[in-house]
Amino acid sequence: MFKIVFFLLLSVTAVGQSYTGTKTPYPFKQGEYTPLPKGYTAAYVNYTGRHGARFMTKAGSDVKLLALFNKSQLTPLGDSVKVMTEAFLQIEKDNYENISLLGDAEQHAIGERLRKREATAFKGRGVTIEVTHKKRTRQSADGFLKAFADYKGKQEFMMVQDTNENVLRFYDLSPAYEAYKDGKVIAARVDSLQQDPRSKEIASRISKRLFTETLAEKDQAAVAAWLYDLYSIQFSLVIEMQQAKAYFDFGKAFTKEDLQWLDKINSAADFLEKGAGLDPLGIQSRIAAPLLLDLVTTTDALTRGRLQKDAVLRFSHAEAISPLATLMGIPEASVPSASIYDFDKHWKAANIIPLSANIQWIIYGNGKKYLVKVLLNEREVALPVKTTNYPYYKWEDVKSYYLTKLKKIGVKPGDDMHKFLLNIK
Repeated sequence: MFKIVFFLLLSVTAVGQSYTGTKTPYPFKQGEYTPLPKGYTAAYVNYTGRHGARFMTKAGSDVKLLALFNKSQLTPLGDSVKVMTEAFLQIEKDNYENISLLGDAEQHAIGERLRKREATAFKGRGVTIEVTHKKRTRQSADGFLKAFADYKGKQEFMMVQDTNENVLRFYDLSPAYEAYKDGKVIAARVDSLQQDPRSKEIASRISKRLFTETLAEKDQAAVAAWLYDLYSIQFSLVIEMQQAKAYFDFGKAFTKEDLQWLDKINSAADFLEKGAGLDPLGIQSRIAAPLLLDLVTTTDALTRGRLQKDAVLRFSHAEAISPLATLMGIPEASVPSASIYDFDKHWKAANIIPLSANIQWIIYGNGKKYLVKVLLNEREVALPVKTTNYPYYKWEDVKSYYLTKLKKIGVKPGDDMHKFLLNIK
């Protein structure tokens, strides 16, 4: 079974570059890591990750598309896609919101690599696991912890109430952010892509491939969006497909150019809602202050012996990972764009927030001092902090930098983060 999963992981990683944005299965590529400065070993891990590859979160595009197929005259390709949609729905049945078997495998593999790579950090002092109220985060934590089956320390789970998830679901708690997300700034820019002649041409072409009749322009746009949703999710379900002996590839309905454009439209919304947007210190990143502060304060507590743990492991969502990466100033996540047509020259959803995306703060000690290295999706990244030992940074310098940055946006240790989210403008 493991060999099958490994093969599928490799094949999906390759195919998953096919314009699936935030639904790209975790694209891990083994690389080399910079050797540690002499005398240092891994001491602690502070981890924040997105849930693994998943099924759809609710019935929607799949049901609507099949309903339209059932009442329409279809081309031979349309008949084929209808059969695939029926098979897709059978696999999705009773699984909405769950992570898939691939998602579980992604998490297990990340946990195994972390434990092996930073072995000296795991001394048996225990780990704290924090999840949101969404079951896919607990499922992801369970998959991750398969790598800790023989771990001797205590594994302590924590899940806070839905109404008070200040650290891991901060984006749900800010009225000002909700207003920004639903406002004209995003709508006008995304609409400019949706109303672009290319969008209408692509939707029309897709419709003609599937239906013998001519659909209304609005219905053509809906079909393209629904079908792209199914296309994007199918890569997360490769193991279930194999088990059910149900092969489907919604990519047959698209050209490469179609997928490139549809990915751009979907990623544009993500970029504005949870990326650098027009301003890397806009509200879409500042709302991540509770999570960044939690990383700073827990890391400080670990290094000062006030928190006796090997690791803090958080499992959340793309809406937390991307704003954190931007607020931290990780270069590939922090370049704004005045033109929505140009945002993807620097910002790639599949590189920053694929499924199982993660930001790892690894703390190294030599008995006297501590260094920190940050990994984004297990790649070494730069921080906006001076260092003579890249990618290793003195912890005190990192702490000072981020506390200063947080202070500028009105946050300091000990503050009421729920109140901050309610009042941020």
